[in-house]
Amino acid sequence: MKNIIAFTGSTNPNSINELLLIATINKLPKASVHLVPLAEKNIPIYSQKIEEEGIPNAIKELFKLFTKADGFIIASPEHNGLPSAFLKNIIDWLSRVDQKFFGDKPVMLMSTSPGESGGASHLQTLGKLMPYWAGNLTSAYSLGAFNTKFNIENLTISDAKEDSKLNEAIQAFIK
Repeated sequence: MKNIIAFTGSTNPNSINELLLIATINKLPKASVHLVPLAEKNIPIYSQKIEEEGIPNAIKELFKLFTKADGFIIASPEHNGLPSAFLKNIIDWLSRVDQKFFGDKPVMLMSTSPGESGGASHLQTLGKLMPYWAGNLTSAYSLGAFNTKFNIENLTISDAKEDSKLNEAIQAFIK
């Protein structure tokens, strides 16, 4: 896989999901990974009224990147057991360009949190929805207890079992 699009569903400038995403990207030296800073884009909350005025340019640009991608890595925070409103908004806009915006390409879902579940529940929700968007879910990984299992200085998972689980998820994704 030569062209991977990676992004987070977080607007937090100190996002632990983005740190996990960067740690994952660092494990893919042979791939060309494009980390898309979605939080820096000016994307309005989806509404039919705004859509009547036209799809935002940032979404059109993102969709173009999606069409050229070979796969996707998404790190998403869990908000009350669900994907973040920010990620949901991105999905809403992309689906207005093309309902099948993932184009039958591989998708790896990730999440982390300070709690033990690591945001695993919302990954199940996103995983079940992937077929609607033509996403080929290859793997999902959640890291619980982020504050004790992640080394922020080195941007690595410090727990050997968890690092092995992440490596397995990456291998399933790139095959």
